[in-house]
Amino acid sequence: MKALLKIEWIKTWRSWPIFILGIGMPVAFYLLYSSIVSSPTPELQKEFLKTYMLTMTGFSMSSFGLFTFPYMLQEDQTEHWLTYIEHSKISIWAYYLSKIFRVLLNFIVAIIVTFCVGAYFRNVEMPLSIWIGSGVLLLLSSLVFLALGLLIAQIKSQQIMSIVANIIYLGLAILGGSWMPVSMFPKWIQSISVWTPYYHVNELVVHFAKDGTFSWQSLLCILAYTAIATGLALFIKSHRESDRV
Repeated sequence: MKALLKIEWIKTWRSWPIFILGIGMPVAFYLLYSSIVSSPTPELQKEFLKTYMLTMTGFSMSSFGLFTFPYMLQEDQTEHWLTYIEHSKISIWAYYLSKIFRVLLNFIVAIIVTFCVGAYFRNVEMPLSIWIGSGVLLLLSSLVFLALGLLIAQIKSQQIMSIVANIIYLGLAILGGSWMPVSMFPKWIQSISVWTPYYHVNELVVHFAKDGTFSWQSLLCILAYTAIATGLALFIKSHRESDRV
C-alpha cells in the first residue's frame, strides 16, 4: 500500500498542470463573478460571497472526481498497470484505495485554497467551527463525485468519456446552483434542479455555514446517488469482465 501511495504521489507531481487548472479555474471564476455581482445591502453581499465560495469549492472538487479520477483508471487500463496489479500479490482494493487517497488529497487542497481565497480576497468571515465543519461536509459530499467518476470510467471510448464528463461537470453544476442561485431559474428548471446531486451538495454545506443546521435530507440524497452510481459502475465492470471469460 505504501508503494502504491508513493506512485500516486509521483503521478500527482507529474500532472501538476491539470492539478493547478482544476483548482485555478473555479477560483478565478469566483474572483471574477464575485467582483461583478453587487447585492443591495452589505449583509446580503457578505452572505453571497460566503455562499458562492462554498459552491465554487464543491465545483472545484467535482473536476477531480469527474475528470482526474476516471482518467487515472482508464490510463492504468490502457497501460496494463491494472492487469499487472490483478496478477500480483497486491490487493485490488489497495489499488483503488490509493487512487481514492490521491483524489482526496486533491479535494483537501481545493478546499484549503478556495477557502483561503474567500477569506483573504473577499473577506469571508465564519467561526472556526463553521470553517472546519464546512470542509468536512464538502469532503463527505465528495463521495458522490467519486462515484460518478467511477461510473464515467466504465466508458470505453476516451472521446465519449470526455463528452459525458463535461456534460455532467458543467450541466449539473449549473442546474445544481454552483454558478448562480437556483432561485434565479424558472420554476420548471428549479423542479429539475432539486433532483441533481450538485444541488444537495450545495444545500448541505450552505445551510450548515449559514445557521449551523444539518440537512439530513440532502445527505441522504447524496448517499443515495453515491450508492446508485457505484452500483451501476460495479455492475457494468463485472458484466464486462464476465463477457471476457
